[in-house]
Amino acid sequence: MAESRKTQRRTTQEAPTSTKTTDLPNDLPTLFSNLRQIILKKAKDDEPIDSTIFQYIELIKNKIRDLTKLTQPTEIFDALQATLKLYINDILSIKNALNILSSSLLQEIFTTLDDAEENLDLAGVFQNNPTYARTVCFRSFELLALSIITDFLNEKCPIELFSHTARILQGIIYRILTTVECIVFKKNELQNFIPNIRLLLEYVDRNKQNVHHSNMPELIKAILNFIWSLVDDTSLVPTLIETNCPEYVLRWISMEDLPLTIQRVCLHIIENLARHEKGVKVLNNANCLAILLNFKKRVLDPNKTNQDDVYPELRLVYCMAVSLLAEPKENREDLDYLRKILDQLMQLAVDAGQSVNYKYGGFHVSEPILVLTKLCVHDEILKYVLNESNVKGMEAKTKIEFFCKLLTKFRGALASDDDLDQLTLIALFNILWSISFHDEYIDELKSYPKFLITVKSLVIDDGANTVEQYIPRPLSSLTKAANGVLWNLDENNPGINKKSKLFMIILLCFTILARATRSTVDPDTQALNQSGTSRVHRMHVMVSYSHADSDFCHQFVDALQKDKRLDIWVDFAYCHTEDLWEEIGEAIEKADLLLFLMSKDYQDSKSCRQEVMYAKDSLKKRFIPIYVKKEFTATGWLGVRIVGPQYIRFGKKPFDETVNELMKLIFEDKTQQENKPSSTTENKPPSVTETKRPSVTETKPVETTTQQKKPEENNLTKPNENNLTKPDENNLTKLDEKNQPESNAKPLKKPVEKWTKKDITQWFSDNQIDQQLSNIYDFKYGTDLLLYGECLRPDWQIEYNDVKQRYHEKYQKQLYRDQFVPFVRAVNELQTLKPKSKSKSKLCTIS
Repeated sequence: MAESRKTQRRTTQEAPTSTKTTDLPNDLPTLFSNLRQIILKKAKDDEPIDSTIFQYIELIKNKIRDLTKLTQPTEIFDALQATLKLYINDILSIKNALNILSSSLLQEIFTTLDDAEENLDLAGVFQNNPTYARTVCFRSFELLALSIITDFLNEKCPIELFSHTARILQGIIYRILTTVECIVFKKNELQNFIPNIRLLLEYVDRNKQNVHHSNMPELIKAILNFIWSLVDDTSLVPTLIETNCPEYVLRWISMEDLPLTIQRVCLHIIENLARHEKGVKVLNNANCLAILLNFKKRVLDPNKTNQDDVYPELRLVYCMAVSLLAEPKENREDLDYLRKILDQLMQLAVDAGQSVNYKYGGFHVSEPILVLTKLCVHDEILKYVLNESNVKGMEAKTKIEFFCKLLTKFRGALASDDDLDQLTLIALFNILWSISFHDEYIDELKSYPKFLITVKSLVIDDGANTVEQYIPRPLSSLTKAANGVLWNLDENNPGINKKSKLFMIILLCFTILARATRSTVDPDTQALNQSGTSRVHRMHVMVSYSHADSDFCHQFVDALQKDKRLDIWVDFAYCHTEDLWEEIGEAIEKADLLLFLMSKDYQDSKSCRQEVMYAKDSLKKRFIPIYVKKEFTATGWLGVRIVGPQYIRFGKKPFDETVNELMKLIFEDKTQQENKPSSTTENKPPSVTETKRPSVTETKPVETTTQQKKPEENNLTKPNENNLTKPDENNLTKLDEKNQPESNAKPLKKPVEKWTKKDITQWFSDNQIDQQLSNIYDFKYGTDLLLYGECLRPDWQIEYNDVKQRYHEKYQKQLYRDQFVPFVRAVNELQTLKPKSKSKSKLCTIS
């Protein structure tokens, strides 16, 4: 990001002549020390430069030139930097000798140093030796603390030395800029230099009005590039916040009279600050969104058609910053050209991801990937990016292949100290987790063996759990995201081995026979036995929440636990880490009721999405949506899934009163569900307005569940004239009629116990069960089907894992849960649909 130094105009001064030869010392420290003493004496007598001073200056310049003859570039630069420090400390620190120090003859010492340094390929040296680059970086930071530099920044520098000191400071800053590109900073590593960085910002702030649009001073430009380079490292954002950097850049970008060059750098700095949660908090507290909107109206809107390189870049960075700072509802004004921005983001990700150093146009690949990860929690945006975004020069055949291959390239990030590489890896896992929620992408994800091996290896890698990389709030930890991907791909579902499963089935069969035998006991004896062993049944309730709402959740759970009829499961009480999805999945399976504590953070959480989809889509569990804040309304994937059930909203009434309403809903609704007949119809069909194509920002809650397909949100399609494609009214009517939910259950013509193989085959067909799945089974009698149903009752997931393996062996393809669930549902319905008779069989008494 640093720009090369411009050649400085140098003035010459006639040197004094002398025929006298003096024996002078041969080492630079002694030469500088002696020269200092001579200048001090001359300053006391107020004398100008004489032949002695001139001889020392010439000898020092020759010694500096001799340094360039050293063998190693690192030796040369070390000597040059040590000489610069001598020059600053021994010579420029002299007081009351301005007539000598301001002389161009004396200042040629620095010019000679500068020329010698420019002849070195320092960028190549630092690139090949990051350890040395780190040493030079911190050595240069120490130069910023020298008194002559701090005096200059505090405007205490004599006017005669102002230009010369500015050149020296500019050289130090450019040197740091060159090293920053090659090193990785650690957390709080620049804490000791906060006062010096703050001084640089204060200097720019005081002198910003002196900057002309046509000629911005090189020092101001160097300082701004310096701050930009530092904040580009996410780990340094907390340090930059302590320097008051956010306050300054927001002030500068708000000023209409500052040149666009400065405002451009400010916008980049804001975007980098927003990549860290602390930066987001500070910027939002300072009303950053309003400031950015004003910048857009003032600078970007009048230049919508301006295709100069700077304006497309500014529009992209603006949208990246707003996306990192804003909630979707606050982001609507930017959506007119969101598709173009998504195209740019994806193009930037591809260009940077395919480059050798993962950088392109000043951006690290982590920057567009991080923004895409946050935006792609919205399914419409995700599908647009994957299916329609316009990208050129991509080596991969599809966007999914690009993300998968890029993830494998960053596999080694855990073994390095590079925070940006680790952040990139975590962001890639999160965006691939978002992709894995959609059935249409599952097969492609599973077709990349290197990707699957990488994900599985990182799940069991201890380094994935111990990495100390800062994780921005929208992202989940690497381990959680990797486990989430595997779960959605059916590569990591909880199950038990075949022997244990077979034992469980046998045990269940014996239990069925025992129950049937007990049914012959006379009613009086049976009632007596039941009265002695009965106990109050506690409802198993699982609470699903976002960790951002943990304070509310603790208060909520404490209130629920006062009711002894409820057995509450919540992860902070049972899980030791946040990554134990198996425990959470088991809790969902055992729950009689799930309570979804919904908020914006809940909707944006892929972990919460996984819990909701497993509970509602896969297991068809009973749930109650609970809004933890009065102003939030669920949309998108969450809005689709909560249509129908009555919900509870906290915030409008006192907390205890709302809890009482929830308790009433829990138990009254439970009683109604127990009393009403079973039905496959969960909710009323959507109306035409409910099925209207959603906007790019939000999806209006619509219930469109079917028996064999998970709820999906509409795709974001490319429109004409940059507007969303409007839905066809006739098609919507047809869609409404098509989505009328109907139960496949039909009255039975004869008892299940009397069914033959032909009846069972017809039953599979009537319930629209996958034909290939039905071919796996060989039930000959109805009692076989009923007995199998009893084996499914405790945990149908166990049977699903086994059938899935048999299905794959037979057909060489995957059996998904939404293909198996209709079969489980139909088997469970057999008990309800059996015709009533006066004489009950023993199997009919199974409970």
